[in-house]
Amino acid sequence: MFPLYDENPRTTRPYVNYALIATNFIVFIWEVIVTRLFTDQRATITLFLNHGFVPARFLEDVSSAQYIDASISILTSMFMHGSIMHILGNMLFLWIFGDNIEDRFGHVKYLASYLFWGFVAAMAHLAWAMSVGGEQLLIPAVGASGAISGVLGAYMLIFPHARVVTLVFFFLITTTRIPAFAYLFLWFIYQLIAAAFGAGGGVAYLAHIGGFVAGLAFGLAYRYMIRISASVRARVPSLSHNSSERYHAREQILRPLRIEGIVTNRYVELLAEMPGVDERTISISVMDNIMVSIDALTEDGYRRYSGKAILRTPVNEQPESLQYINGILRVRFMRI
Repeated sequence: MFPLYDENPRTTRPYVNYALIATNFIVFIWEVIVTRLFTDQRATITLFLNHGFVPARFLEDVSSAQYIDASISILTSMFMHGSIMHILGNMLFLWIFGDNIEDRFGHVKYLASYLFWGFVAAMAHLAWAMSVGGEQLLIPAVGASGAISGVLGAYMLIFPHARVVTLVFFFLITTTRIPAFAYLFLWFIYQLIAAAFGAGGGVAYLAHIGGFVAGLAFGLAYRYMIRISASVRARVPSLSHNSSERYHAREQILRPLRIEGIVTNRYVELLAEMPGVDERTISISVMDNIMVSIDALTEDGYRRYSGKAILRTPVNEQPESLQYINGILRVRFMRI
């Protein structure tokens, strides 16, 4: 399964995510120039040894209290890649999933979180290399995969119902829309299996796992803080006029991703795509028997979907049935 894009709207421009992607590509161009398209073996080895994360050298720097040098090796390794396919794969995942995490965390917190996830990933790889020993302590690890794994872990918990449009190779090449939770859970299971049966095959699977778990922890903490905040707002509804205005200013008002209608001789059915909605907040109203308004809040309380649809035939004002499954709202009205 190959992800193409996610159906998860955002309201801010992800400048930090753009900068991270651009920096990775600039560093890769520098690598290509220095190593002559990786054909100069000596230059390639020297480059990765000097700027990659080498577990043995990291341990030596830490033991001699060279903490700055040890930290720099982790930072530089996060922006280096060993091949064009390596960087393209990593940047695709960062492009798809990183913008929404930045949108939710904010620019500064997203950057700090990204770097922290990369550090945790490096420590997970270090722990594995120390347990294996031998030459694994001397092999440099490079790539943004660990930090990006943190992005994936946070995304899975914060946007579990967002749809990931995925290219599937199964006899025929086709696309399908998979909930983010299912897609990223399968991705994580693959990392666990790969780590169990071949963690040394040129890929630092333990770094992926470490970064992902760190991202999960951030996602859990974020959801917990949102619930606490919502509980406080519910218990203290009369905070102050100014604070109420600030809260509503932060609310993101979005249109449903799409609204489709089905008309039969007996009823009209509307399908509205609104991932991550709290079913208890769904509100449906009908004006003049032909205009339907749909409103709903997301589970975290920070986004509100609001949309209208004009029907081709009049209907009863009260819906005959209402279902919300896998991010799709299905509302049926009887014709009059």
